[in-house]
Amino acid sequence: MESTVTHRAPIDERKAFSAIDIGTTKIVALTGYRNERGEIEVLGCGSVTSNGVTRGNVVNIELVVQSIKTAVEKAHAEAGFFCKKVIVGVAGQHIRSAHNRNAVNRDKPSQAITQKEIDNLKAENRHVNLDIDEEIIDVIPQSYLINSQHVTNTPVGMAAHRVEGNYHVVIGKTEALKNIRTAITRIGLELQSFMLEPLASAKSVTTPEERELGCAVIDIGGGTTDIAIYHDNTVKFTEVIPFGGNVITYDIQEAFKMLFNEAETMKITHAHCIQDAAPNDIITIPGVNGRAPREYTMKTLAGITQCRMEEIIDAASYVIETSGYKNHLGAGIIVTGGGSELKDLPQLLSFKMRNETKIGKPLHAVRYPHQPRTFNSPKYATAVGLLMRAAEVHNYSASEPIAAPEQEIITATKETVEEKTKSVMKSFGIKGFLKGIIGNKNYDEEYAKQDTRILVE
Repeated sequence: MESTVTHRAPIDERKAFSAIDIGTTKIVALTGYRNERGEIEVLGCGSVTSNGVTRGNVVNIELVVQSIKTAVEKAHAEAGFFCKKVIVGVAGQHIRSAHNRNAVNRDKPSQAITQKEIDNLKAENRHVNLDIDEEIIDVIPQSYLINSQHVTNTPVGMAAHRVEGNYHVVIGKTEALKNIRTAITRIGLELQSFMLEPLASAKSVTTPEERELGCAVIDIGGGTTDIAIYHDNTVKFTEVIPFGGNVITYDIQEAFKMLFNEAETMKITHAHCIQDAAPNDIITIPGVNGRAPREYTMKTLAGITQCRMEEIIDAASYVIETSGYKNHLGAGIIVTGGGSELKDLPQLLSFKMRNETKIGKPLHAVRYPHQPRTFNSPKYATAVGLLMRAAEVHNYSASEPIAAPEQEIITATKETVEEKTKSVMKSFGIKGFLKGIIGNKNYDEEYAKQDTRILVE
């Protein structure tokens, strides 16, 4: 990887901010600050293999704690510090979204609407139907209705007797979120806020013009495929599909009878998403414990890859079609995440979805003088987006610098969860579609039984 030696002036650590991406395949810790030109500059980056995370959910806290700790230590070693308060990405099968409205009749309609009023309207937007084991992760403004007539994205400064806000509400399972909070707390950090990972990815790989015209961001991670749809420069729809690039690796592992890590390397190095476009070159797989090596063609590998990738694309296409925004994607499809690096994927996506497609990279979202080309890879889209969010919410006095995480584990304090109103969960539109995929060969049926959104007979 390219490296550039830089001589940086001392940084006021109180002006820094940090973020952590807890993914299925990797955990990335970043710390940075805004330089004198207003650019976000990465001061430290730590990326390690993720252990203890399955399809975006923490399943082994001890392993996750160690992985996060190692990533943070690497970022700390490079930057010289790491902020105590962090923005953390969240995804997984437990995430769902809803739309909600909240309105207020103003006492002084002749006076201009203030930002404080808008913030209060958003904060009071809590009357959402939740299961008793759910909580609100984020409330994202979409538009405002003034005097029941005029729609705007920026109501501040306008005079009105009534203001109504439309919000995109992100909801998650309390237990799953608690596991992440516990892991963060146990290495001495403090969770500042969660951010839905597809929104983080979209933040780093899209432009305001693309979000204005309308675009769908498809983030193909190891355990999940995350979708965020934008139009009129606001998020309109989000969805988490409970499988990602790892299902391709599992298929390769089973077909070629090899270790998972070897299958992952083969996928990254040789796999094509279109079988007809793959060369007929021979791939030699070393034998195990004295056994003879085996040979396969790259076309055979591409056939396996294309079959499973088409299932991922079909699921994403179904989500986009049922979202109601399929015909509002003026800027097309932007695919990102580690799974987007497979050869011929943009061509396959364009053919299957009948829309212009490009690979989304966060290269220009941040500066990293130490290794300038690091963020030329879409696998860092989520982590960079989280750091950009951390820059937005950063408070000069909030990011207290700390030493590297200590060996001594800090006991997580017991959290009290407000009892939420019990309601009947509405079935997800994708339920029936994914039920069909469950019957396909090599699909993880045991996982499907655990997915509350999928009906398993």
